[in-house]
Amino acid sequence: MHVDNIEHIRKHLFCLLVGSFLCVQMVAQPSVYYNSTSFNTPQGLPFIETHITILGQTLFAKSENEKFKNSVNIICKIYSDSVLVKANKYNLIGPEFQRGSTAPSFIDNQRYSLPNGNYSVELTISDNYSPSLNSMTVYDRVSISYSDKLLQSSGVQALESFSVSTAVGPLTKSGYDLVPYTTNYYPESVTKLSFYLESYNAATVLGEKAPFVYSYYLEMAENGKKLSDYGAFRKQVSAEVNPLLGRFDISKLGTGDYNLVVELIDAKNVMQLRTKYFFQRLNRMVDVTALQGLSEIQLKAAYFGHCNNADTLKMFVECLWPIADGVDKERIINQSVKKDPELMKNFVVDFWQRRSADTADPLKMWASYYQSVQEVMVLFKCGKQKGYYTDRGRVYLQYGKPSQRAERPNEQNTFPYEIWQYYRTTDATNGQFFSNRKFVFVNKMLGDDCYKLIHSDMRGEINNPRWQFELTRRNNDGLSNPDNTTPAGTENNQFNDLFSNPR
Repeated sequence: MHVDNIEHIRKHLFCLLVGSFLCVQMVAQPSVYYNSTSFNTPQGLPFIETHITILGQTLFAKSENEKFKNSVNIICKIYSDSVLVKANKYNLIGPEFQRGSTAPSFIDNQRYSLPNGNYSVELTISDNYSPSLNSMTVYDRVSISYSDKLLQSSGVQALESFSVSTAVGPLTKSGYDLVPYTTNYYPESVTKLSFYLESYNAATVLGEKAPFVYSYYLEMAENGKKLSDYGAFRKQVSAEVNPLLGRFDISKLGTGDYNLVVELIDAKNVMQLRTKYFFQRLNRMVDVTALQGLSEIQLKAAYFGHCNNADTLKMFVECLWPIADGVDKERIINQSVKKDPELMKNFVVDFWQRRSADTADPLKMWASYYQSVQEVMVLFKCGKQKGYYTDRGRVYLQYGKPSQRAERPNEQNTFPYEIWQYYRTTDATNGQFFSNRKFVFVNKMLGDDCYKLIHSDMRGEINNPRWQFELTRRNNDGLSNPDNTTPAGTENNQFNDLFSNPR
């Protein structure tokens, strides 16, 4: 397994669901997998193909000559702006099978010629041998936009298998019979990823018989990182239609979300065309092996790269202070004093592994948190004090980015102040959830950007019912009156309204 895939292991150690394709399985109705792919022709007559896999074991079987078979009725309707433009109704009979054996799945492949436009496809599948069984309806949206002057490609058609054709049939393209793979989910039982694609107008754009290369590879869907072990290329010369038939061995590809990327690169090494096919992979055996083989050195490299600078590692430890509990705060102080690089690395790794438990990815949690740390380092620094040690920075890291942040740097008769509101938040130190909480900060040291927290209705934070007097400049009139919350001379100021209705 590629090391880059390790961050996906914990997140995906469960049955992945089909994403952009439709997989439907419900009680008391047929179960099907469906997808569609658009193609063009040299004559400029585009069409879509509908690919359906029917799971025979979800149908009622009919006995005939001591054997059994299934049958479904399929109704296909294609609409353009609610206008019916294509309709097809037909029966499909599954392969025979013996008593006691599992009813095999069977496929259907149909082609519908359609001009450029946007379409809605409605497929209804019902069991011919059980009228009482509910029918299954699948909906799809298709967009067709082909040109006779632009370099374009068909959709990527995933394949279950392919073979050289001996006669032209409904599955034939470019001299091959292509059996469609009708889901973008690849479980452990599937070890190959096969696909077919066509590009159009290469001769028009690149010139007649111009050389080019199809480059195709796999990348991580989350960040676009190319997997070095999964790549290939094919040389071709330009034609009206240039087909590409490719295959990857994915037996060692770990669990995760991926893109199959196909690029057309001309003789000058310029990429002229790119298309992607998203798929999901489940491969628990590879994942477990990778986790077991992950050395301590690799684990630390994933957290810190090649960093061994004591001051940088000290910052990695100290920035955890806003979200640490009492015990970890003591450990942070100890590690910061000792400044031992290996001990500091061990502390950070242990900190995030304990917080993630078995339900989250510790590396991803650390990366997300450190991104927030970098934000507060810029937004909330106070002189030489690092942003995560300031009041605003600490609140930002402990409770997250505020839902509303009202900033008033120049309001009459007041020091610069801010009022933050959280509609919904979780205290990162203990995991407790809160709603509708507010924080008031004031900057009385006008020569810097040091704001102090003076009031909050959050449990455990400083609470000052007379916080309004902390905002005003040299004005204590009315402070002795406990019922007065509006200092004299600030009747037209906004702080009370902003606190009640932050914006």
